[in-house]
Amino acid sequence: MVNKKYGFTLGEVLLTVLIIGVIAILTIPSMMKNINEKSRMSLLKGTVASVGNVIQAEITKQRTDELTSTDIYKNPQKFLEKFDGAKTGKPFAKSYKRYSDSKIASSVLIPSDDVEGQAVLLLKNGVGIGIVNDGENSRTSIIVDVTGDDKPNMVGVDYFILKVEWYDGNGYRAGDVTSYANGGAEGVESGAGLKDSCLEGNGAACFRMVELSGYDPRYLD
Repeated sequence: MVNKKYGFTLGEVLLTVLIIGVIAILTIPSMMKNINEKSRMSLLKGTVASVGNVIQAEITKQRTDELTSTDIYKNPQKFLEKFDGAKTGKPFAKSYKRYSDSKIASSVLIPSDDVEGQAVLLLKNGVGIGIVNDGENSRTSIIVDVTGDDKPNMVGVDYFILKVEWYDGNGYRAGDVTSYANGGAEGVESGAGLKDSCLEGNGAACFRMVELSGYDPRYLD
């Protein structure tokens, strides 16, 4: 009887390793992209909830039904002290790109501690938060960069704008965190207008799309 031994040759092993390596090269970048997208969206969702809770707690503490009677309007820097801030780091980049063509978005609102009525803070989880009080629209804008000044620094990817109502009315309470549709631009929301506005660098339009998608990381697809 002949005793046969079965096994792999060195060439077969090397070929298998090569195939696995090629598959890894092709799939790992896509996997990492998906992980990063989900992580950024999770940070955005958590930040929106946290901002809303802190604002409502402040309104309750002040026993008021107007946001203008709270520190978010009267002293935004003091208001941000209620959040868990990092000791070092920058909350925002110097500029942001448009999603449509990766060119610099010229109209992006970047808040600063040096401007009256504004304040910024980098949270310990790396999220940048900024406050801008807008007297013309009777709303406060909350600017969020979920990665601080780290890349990608792109509107609709890590940069978004939330709106906070000053007064009760139209189905909203003072302090409610709202979005683009409630900011006087409802007509743009139909058809492709909302998406076009987001792609061109409107962070508020991007956040509205995120809300409509249920915080789907691929909301722009």
